[in-house]
Amino acid sequence: MNMLLRLGLAALCLLLAAQTPALAQAGKIITSDDILNQLDKKPGPEADPGKSRSFRGIRITSAADAKPHQPAEPARDMNQEKPAVTVYLYFKSGSSELAGEHSKKQLAALGKALSSPALAGAKLEIGGHTDSQGSNARNQTLSEQRAAHIRGLLVGSYGVNAANLAAKGYGETQPVAGNDTEAGRGKNRRVVIKRLD
Repeated sequence: MNMLLRLGLAALCLLLAAQTPALAQAGKIITSDDILNQLDKKPGPEADPGKSRSFRGIRITSAADAKPHQPAEPARDMNQEKPAVTVYLYFKSGSSELAGEHSKKQLAALGKALSSPALAGAKLEIGGHTDSQGSNARNQTLSEQRAAHIRGLLVGSYGVNAANLAAKGYGETQPVAGNDTEAGRGKNRRVVIKRLD
């Protein structure tokens, strides 16, 4: 039964990883342009722009299409799926300290992208994640520490506006790989940057 549970968890992880908007692959550096392009996505036009348009929750309808004395339909949220990018900033096991040259290069690309004028006013979440080694409570705390550490580095070293960055820990609740190998655990010790606005 334990093996069946592990196989089910591994399948779920693969499914989640396939659906996550991620540019990163283990060992590959994502460029600042890649990060910027992923996070700076704008919502597309509605299917019938001649009749009605929605902008930031406000629906604009032409006078010819408006029906007198009827309440307007609620505006469709055109940006229900917020842009996000997975950044593999590897951490030492049980620590918020970055591990290796790859992570330092990736942090530099992330800092360059988030400090660019295109994202100057963007509200972003830095989501910290862990592997499953240790207790749930310890991993939750560790993920919060990792997110806060990266936030501090982005603010202190790259000049990203602290008011625009939220740090949140997810613990071991959203694995992207199995935790039965060091390679899988390494992938789960990561950061996901998500646009909030």
